[in-house]
Amino acid sequence: MTSPTPPLVVPPTRRQQVVKLLGRAGWTTGDQVLVSLTNMALNVLVARALSQEGFGAFAVAFAVYSLVVGGSRALVNQPLVVRFTGEGDDRFFEAARAASGAGVLLGAAAGLVTAVVGLFTTDGSGPSLIVIGILLPGLLLQDLWRLAFIAEGRPQRAVVVDAVWAVGQLGAVIAVQASGHATASTLLLAWGLTALVSGLVGGRLFGGGPRLRAALPWLWAQRDLLRYYLASFLSVLGANQLAILLIAAIGSKVIVGSLRAAQVVLGPLNLIGYALAAFATPEIARRNLRGKKALLVGVGLSAVLVVSQLAYGLLVLAIPDSWGELAFGATWDGARSVLGASLVGLVAIGAGFGASTLLVALGFAKQTFWTNLVLGPALIGFGLLGLHLGGAYGAALGLSLAQCVVTPIQWFMVIRLMRLHGSGDDLAASERSA
Repeated sequence: MTSPTPPLVVPPTRRQQVVKLLGRAGWTTGDQVLVSLTNMALNVLVARALSQEGFGAFAVAFAVYSLVVGGSRALVNQPLVVRFTGEGDDRFFEAARAASGAGVLLGAAAGLVTAVVGLFTTDGSGPSLIVIGILLPGLLLQDLWRLAFIAEGRPQRAVVVDAVWAVGQLGAVIAVQASGHATASTLLLAWGLTALVSGLVGGRLFGGGPRLRAALPWLWAQRDLLRYYLASFLSVLGANQLAILLIAAIGSKVIVGSLRAAQVVLGPLNLIGYALAAFATPEIARRNLRGKKALLVGVGLSAVLVVSQLAYGLLVLAIPDSWGELAFGATWDGARSVLGASLVGLVAIGAGFGASTLLVALGFAKQTFWTNLVLGPALIGFGLLGLHLGGAYGAALGLSLAQCVVTPIQWFMVIRLMRLHGSGDDLAASERSA
């Protein structure tokens, strides 16, 4: 008996590949647009509902969330993208479930610490810290599922997950405001509980929930990357949020509220950056770009961001105060005072974006760490020095100058790596496992 003839597999044409790539880019961009617009709407609603002190307490809790979710992306999502993007469906499926379990455990551990700190915090931020501590596992679960869908090449499902959260959180926040019980804590609850619902929907769409038992073994298997990712996170993302928390402690919650409000006004710029990063990182990893081709892609990514940032930034700086007060209420004055200084930092991030994306996507964990080793201390040092010399404006400018310092270092490192490695797979593999 002869074996059946295997079906003929016709490789996709160049045109079909481009159409598929553009489709993923469109869905990923749409997802980031949805997330960024939702965040902007949320912060506008919260800013209008609370006093400056109340919004400051909300901003402190949001800074803690940003710190922890940044750690989750560095320690859990980055290894998933670098190691498992482009792998078989079964292998990615199991890795993503283990990664989501690791995210839940990370959220529980960080949440416990945050809640305990909140219990011993005597100012108005204490209750907000307790609430955000309770909510962190669900918040991380939601973020990991959406990023897993994007890494897998199914960004349309990430849109569904984020749409569930967008509708839920805005509806819940408006309901809390209408009830007359709007505080930083109640608004955080409305925002965070709907994230948990969205995370559960994400697990349902993925076809399996987080595997808590597999979480620690999976992390241990990625330890060669994690040691550098952890160090990079602590020196940059951790330092950034630590600088904000120190500014709140040394300065005031009002200053943190001003910095946060400026970030919200400049939020559409982050929209473009997040969209490009979420799309470009797995695509570069999947193709293992090298040499001049990789450098051209990196320069193109940075050019898109810088041009967009300058155009939007000049437009925002020209906004009449009456429009700003209409949107942000009492927080607009503080935001306006630091907009220009904050824009400098975003443009610097844009200039180095292409280089940093290449380092992450190609698995150069050690080199990412060394470039970030400069940025972390600079964020804290320049931020606090600026606070001492110039209050809120000085703090914003100090944080921006730290970004300006690291951008040329990132490009120097990437150019050197591309010259050394070119398209040499053996060298690349040795760097990835270094």
